This record gives sequence, structure tokens and C-alpha cells, in this order.
Amino acid sequence: MTVRNAESATLERRLRLARERIAELEALQRRSRRVSGVLTRLATLADHSPSAIVEFDSVVTYLNHSAREKFPGLDVMGLKHPLLSGLDEVISVMRVGGCLTSTREVSVGDSIFSQKIVLEQDSPQVSVYSDDITEDRALHNALKLASEETELLAAENALVAEIGMIISSSLEISDVYEGFAQQVRELIPFDRIAISLVDMESFTFNNQYVFGVDAPGREEGRVVPLRDTMILRAIEERRALILQGDLEELSRRFPMMVRSGLKSVLLAPIVFKSEILGVLHMRSLDEDAYNHHHLDLATKVAAQIAPAIANSQLYAQHTEAEAEAKRLALQNAAIAEIGRIITASLDIEDVYAGFAEQTRLLIGFDRIVVSLLSRDSDDFTNAYVIGVPVSNRDRGDLIGLKGTFTDEVVRQQRAILFLPDSLHETRTMFPGLIPQYHSGLRSFISVPLVYKDSTVGVLHFSSIKPNAYSDYEVGIADLIAAQIAGAIENSHLHAETVEADRILQQQAQELARSNAELEQFAYVASHDLQEPLRVITGYVSLLEQRYSDKLDQDAREFIGFATDAAHRMRALIEALLEFSRVETHGNPFEKMDCNRALSEAIADLEVSIYESEADVTSDPLPDVVGDQIQITHVFENLISNAIKFRKDDCLPKIHISCSPSEDSWQISVADNGTGIRPRYQERIFGMFKRAHKRSKYPGTGIGLALCQKIVERHGGRIWVESEVNQGSTFHFTIPTIKEKYHDTWRQQASTNTAGRG
Repeated sequence: MTVRNAESATLERRLRLARERIAELEALQRRSRRVSGVLTRLATLADHSPSAIVEFDSVVTYLNHSAREKFPGLDVMGLKHPLLSGLDEVISVMRVGGCLTSTREVSVGDSIFSQKIVLEQDSPQVSVYSDDITEDRALHNALKLASEETELLAAENALVAEIGMIISSSLEISDVYEGFAQQVRELIPFDRIAISLVDMESFTFNNQYVFGVDAPGREEGRVVPLRDTMILRAIEERRALILQGDLEELSRRFPMMVRSGLKSVLLAPIVFKSEILGVLHMRSLDEDAYNHHHLDLATKVAAQIAPAIANSQLYAQHTEAEAEAKRLALQNAAIAEIGRIITASLDIEDVYAGFAEQTRLLIGFDRIVVSLLSRDSDDFTNAYVIGVPVSNRDRGDLIGLKGTFTDEVVRQQRAILFLPDSLHETRTMFPGLIPQYHSGLRSFISVPLVYKDSTVGVLHFSSIKPNAYSDYEVGIADLIAAQIAGAIENSHLHAETVEADRILQQQAQELARSNAELEQFAYVASHDLQEPLRVITGYVSLLEQRYSDKLDQDAREFIGFATDAAHRMRALIEALLEFSRVETHGNPFEKMDCNRALSEAIADLEVSIYESEADVTSDPLPDVVGDQIQITHVFENLISNAIKFRKDDCLPKIHISCSPSEDSWQISVADNGTGIRPRYQERIFGMFKRAHKRSKYPGTGIGLALCQKIVERHGGRIWVESEVNQGSTFHFTIPTIKEKYHDTWRQQASTNTAGRG
């Protein structure tokens, strides 16, 4: 039973495997039928493809319908057929490079084919797909050519428009011609271009603009007769022309055509509102350089520039009238400027150059001379000369007046215009001009310089050009001479004033030296007087001490008078000594605080302030550059005087203030004292000068003189404002701290230090 079951299971398994194998075979058969159908359909598609398909290994194995129809005999010729020529090299390159596909173009007769080459991997089989692209390529080339022609036309139109813009950018057409020529060269080749404007009344033309190769007889600006010219031919036919080809025939018809090797000519009349203004013409060194396209372009360019040329001619006519007005305006301006220059300085040497420069704007000259007459002799001096040198007629030369051209002008008292044709005429008419003629001068104007009906000199203009001057220049020369004559006379007065100033300065220097000597004398005298004064004082004191019991009351009173006088004398000598030392023994200037100087002065006067119950107040004071000890003395003297000259019925009030000005500080010391009468307000600053009796107000009378000397040393001044019984205000100034004062003060300090040494 067990054996049977085992056999039964094995059989069933075999049957199942057999059924599975049958199912697989059926499925494989179905797939085979489907593949076969696909291959059949693909073969049908390939056979009906418009592309010519060729398959081959060593020989052609397949041609589709298109290949058989288009290329009969391809299966026989194989790779020798033009469609497959060179294919073996392409395939070799593909196999070496491991490339399975490639493309190329090949020509067969008049047709062009685009080919795709496909290699079968691990197989010698090669498939080639060929499509006829002849019509596509022709269409592409046609479109490309049309595009290029469109772009060329657009570029040409743009250039023509640019030419029109350039030409019309300025009414002064000559300013824009060069840019115009460069643009035209982009359109039309040329070696020479010209714009010739015609004048039918004179039957001539004028080359207003020329650029390029020179052509003898046809330079820019030259006026040429129209007869027998190509310009006339273009005007008569009123159309653009090309003249090239038979050079002998052209040279016969237009004798001046072939110049500088130019062989081809393109001309286009310039017409504006039916009026021919001129001709645009271009020339080339090449034969047959121009064609009908160039003819059309030249016509367009001529049409573009015609309105601009017409406008420029109208503008020239319009501005011609303005030119005369401007010339007169410039003339007046130049004459006014000459007047300003020659009156700008009393020193005539400072203005001659500017005068000549302005004069040249009015009268052209190669030599200009200002000759001044001597006041006390028959001579003249060339005070100013520039230009062509003339023998014995240089600047500064003293020249005898008799027989000279200058003498003739002075004698006639008028301007003289002389335009000699020869040396003989010069010798006959004005022999005084022979030296100038020998120097090459050929035109002369000389005008007298008259001031207050007196001739002070002559102004000469000379030119190397014959006939350079006319009555117009003579009139201008008269105007100039009228202006410069006054300046020359003023310069004489100025020279006399300068000489007087020099004498005054010399006297001032002598006075300064004398003052210095007096100052030194005062110092020596005061110093030397100290010793005998001490001896006198000493002996009077001994007399009083030893013999007082033997002297009566009068004698003792006399001794007292002598002692007081000696003390007063000592005070005067010490004050005089201090005064003399302000300049020579002052300290070097340095930055200082006026508040500190005031504080030191108040400290020195502490006892007087306390005893008088004076009220001394101050505003903040500035920093200055100076001698602090001397400024302290100024404050001390002014405050001391304010206390001394107080009123009996009120306590003294003293206030110190300051205020700035443009370049200095003004410091003021005000009091409520007795005041000073007006007649004494200047006197009190003198040496030993007083406004009150010594018996009432003791003192040396030198304090304010010392203050004045100190303030003047610092570059300032001192003065007083006062009313009787209303008080006084003393003002003094000290320059502000500036670099220029630093330099002055440092130099003065150095001098003072040297003086003390």
C-alpha cells in the first residue's frame, strides 16, 4: 500500500511538470507570433519609409523601397555608389571610437543627402538612413541671403541717417565734415571725397570740403571755373554719374580728371528745393570702382546733406551782419580793457605788457613802441619795445628827435599812416624809418600821445606785411593813444611821489636812529645819575644826623627840602631808566594770560586797594602773545591812577573789560574818578606831563608814557575817554594771536634779547 502511494505521487509530479512545460511552450509560441508580427510591421514600415534605408555587411543585404527607387544599381555597386562613398573610412573611425551612430552629409549629383549611420553591436551589420535635404538647404540659403540683404539695407539706411544727423548737428557745417566723411566711407569706398559748391553767376565752384588724396588745382577753398569739368556735367544732367573705364577718353573730355592716380569718379548733384547747391563727388585709385548700387547710395547721401548745406549758407548770411556788430563790440571791449589795464597801476612798467596784449586784438603788429619825449632836451626814449628788433632803436635807448619819424609825428600833431613800396620811397618820404625798413618792416602807423594839449610821446605800430594797415587801424590807434597818454603822465607824477616817499622813509630811518640814540642816552644818563644822587642823599642824611642839634628850624627845614628833592629825583631817574628799558630789556614775547597779569597787578596794589576801599572787578580776559611783566605794569599803572585820582565823596570803582575787533583785543580800564579835561587827554601820555598839581597828586608823571611805550611795543595803541567828575576809561589794544604776529614778535624778541646781551 505504501509502495503504490509512492508511485502514484511520482506520476502525478511528472504529469504536473509536463503540463507546466506545455504551458511554457504555448506562451513562448504566442510571444513568437507577436514578435514575428511586430517584425513584419516594422519591415513594412521600413520598406515604406521616405528615407532611403540601406543595410549591408560586406555586401548590401537590404534596400527599402525609397532606396531602390532613388538609387538603381545600389545593391550591385555597394560601397562604390556615390551615396555610400567614403563610408568605409567613417565606419572604421566609429568602430575605433566605440561609437554606434554618426551623421554626415553627402552629395549625389545635384542633390544633398543627410545620412545617419548605425552599427550593430557585435555584428558586421551596418544600417544607413539617407534623407534628401536639397530643397531645405536651398530654402535655408535663400533665407540667409535675404536676411543678409535686409541687414545690409538696414545698415546702409542707418548710415545714411547718421550722415544726415552729423551734417545737421551744427550750423557751422565745416565743423562736422570730417565725421561725415568717415560715415560715407562705410557706404562707398573712396580715396578722395569733396563737396563742391557752385556759383552760377560767376560760373565757378569752390571746394568747400576735401578729404583724402591730394589733387593739384583742386585744393580745399580753391575757386575753379566750371567750364569743361565733371562738376558741370553732373549739374547739367541733374543726376548721379559714374565716370570710369576708358581713361583716355575721359581724360580727353575732362582734362583735369586724372590727377594723383585717381581713376574712377562718382558724382551726385546736391539739390535743395530744385536748386543745385553743388556736387558731392568721390574718387578712387581703382579702375571700375563703382556700380549702380553706389550710384543709388551717393544720391541718398547728397539728398541728406543738401538741407544742411542750405541752412549753413543761410546761417552764414545771417551771421555776417552779426559779425560786424560783434567786431565793434569786441573793439569797444578791448579799448575799455586797455583803459582798465593802463589805469590799474601807477607804475607804467606793470601795465605795458597787458596793454600790448589787448592792443594786438585790435591792431596786428610785429613791433610796437612807446617813445617818450624828454622834457628838457630834443631827445626821446623808447620806454617800451616788443617785436622785431631795430638797430639803435631798442628799449631804453636815448635818440635824437631831429629827422626821425617820431619828430615828424610830433611836428604834425597827428597820426601818420605810411605804406612804402620801396626803400627809395622810404628814404624820400620819411628817412627816419630807414632802420625799420632794413629790419623788414613794411607798414607803419604812428600817433602822438597828447595829454592836456601837450605831446608827451608817440605810439608806433609796425608790420612786416605790406599794406597791412588802413584808415580803420589809424582810428583805433588814435583811441588807444588817447588812453595811454594820461597813464604815462600819471606815471611821471607817480615816479616823483615814489622819490618823495623814498626821502621820507630815509628821514624816518634817521629819526628812528636818532630816537634809539636818545633812548640809549636816557638809559646811560639815568644810570650815571644814580651815583652822585646817592652821594648827595647820603651826605644830607649825615648832616642831619650829626648836626641836627646845632641847626636851627630853618636849616632842618632846608635839609628836609633837599632830602625830598633827592627822593623825588631818584624816583624820576628810576622811572626814566624803566622807560628806556621797555624796548631793550623787555622779555621775549610768548603766549600769556591777561587774567594772570591783572591778578599780579592787583596783588602789587593790595595795600592801596585796601586803604582806599576800592572795588576792582574784571570780565574774563583773553590770552595774547606778549611780555607778561610789562602788561602787568600797564594794569598796575592804570589801576593805581584810578585809585589816586578818585573823588572825595565816593569810594573808587574800577572795572576791567575787553572786546574783540578784526585783528586785536581792546582792553578797557574804567573808573569813577575825577576825570580829565579834554585839553589834557593827549598831553598826559607825554614824558613828565601831568593834568594835576604835584602837591595834590604826587608822582613822577611818567606812568602813562611808560604804558604807551609798552603798548606800542606790543603792536597796539592806548587812548583815554573821559569827562570831568564822570570818570575815565583807558583803552589799549593788543593784536590777536595770529601767525603773522608770532613772526613779528619772535623777531622783536630776538632783537631785544640781543640788545640785552
